Amino acid sequence: MARPVLLAVPLLLPLLAASAASAAPSVLKAPPALPALPGTSQPASGPAPSPVELSGFSAEQVRRGVVQVEQGGRPLAVGTVIMKDGRIVTALSPLANAGDVDIRYADGSVVKGKVVHRDKAWDLALVVPQTGKWLDGLVPTDADPQGVELRAFLPKAGKLAPAPLAVKGRVDAKSKEGESLRSALDMDAKGATTVLGAPLIDPNGRVVGVLVKACKDGAPNAAAQPAQAAAQPPCSPLVVGAPVYAIRSFLQKTPANAVQPAPWLGLAGGPSESGNVKGVRVVAVAPGSPAEKAGLKGGDSPDTIVAVDGQPVETPEQLADVIAKRAIGQQVKLLVFSGGKFREASTTLRSAP
Repeated sequence: MARPVLLAVPLLLPLLAASAASAAPSVLKAPPALPALPGTSQPASGPAPSPVELSGFSAEQVRRGVVQVEQGGRPLAVGTVIMKDGRIVTALSPLANAGDVDIRYADGSVVKGKVVHRDKAWDLALVVPQTGKWLDGLVPTDADPQGVELRAFLPKAGKLAPAPLAVKGRVDAKSKEGESLRSALDMDAKGATTVLGAPLIDPNGRVVGVLVKACKDGAPNAAAQPAQAAAQPPCSPLVVGAPVYAIRSFLQKTPANAVQPAPWLGLAGGPSESGNVKGVRVVAVAPGSPAEKAGLKGGDSPDTIVAVDGQPVETPEQLADVIAKRAIGQQVKLLVFSGGKFREASTTLRSAP
């Protein structure tokens, strides 16, 4: 008899995928309007810029990869979903010391997230959703953005809309600790309110950078205490774009365990022994697991799982792979063969204990 396979599969996803974003049109709705956020630049005067279309991607397609990071219903920052990965890159400073945040997606749904990786120098944070799986996202550019008119998703009429944001050149930006931020992007916001964490998008819908908080030579940081001001370099806050090379370096240093929690079905399975019916024979079911709640049975008269959401599975490895592509909190429908008959069983996946 083949060795049973325990179906609790980790999610091993790439840091950055190279394929293009695909999405259905949707709108990212924010609670009434985004308030002024710490470290943002306020509009000088005049109306906010009108939304514009991107040549390579529609604004609606790109919006699917942009989220709002909140806490207790209060907007903190904007974030970028990594294509086919689900994790979110945003600015660190608006999150303060928060470990748990909420993620508002383009369809208005909100899920819990955890801040799992930080880069204080570049003011970057990586947020991992704890439930669900949002595959629409954005990918980085390989081109030099200098001289290209970009778009940043900024607040307009209670929504996030793409607004023009021209790159003026390179600036001598520094971190709060005085570390030089090489090739930081200096932008002309054209009177629009900039929000930390918002992605900079080129005309082809690719990410050129992420808006972050930095320092420039000037007066000491007014927020610092006298003793702290003496110990730290002067900081005059400004908003710059963390370039793609800095984002890639940040992601490459991500801890191996900073991945979305794996969905768990909670059973051990083996090859089917049900004659002509191919599937996964249930060997054992974990108490309190989604498999038990679906009514699956092992033992002397075991059930055989034939398909998951209409997708046939013939081996424990195939079943594990199908479950791994789902998400915690997602309901799955199992086609089960038992006692010479087929039946359908539904259950909701959760994280492994």
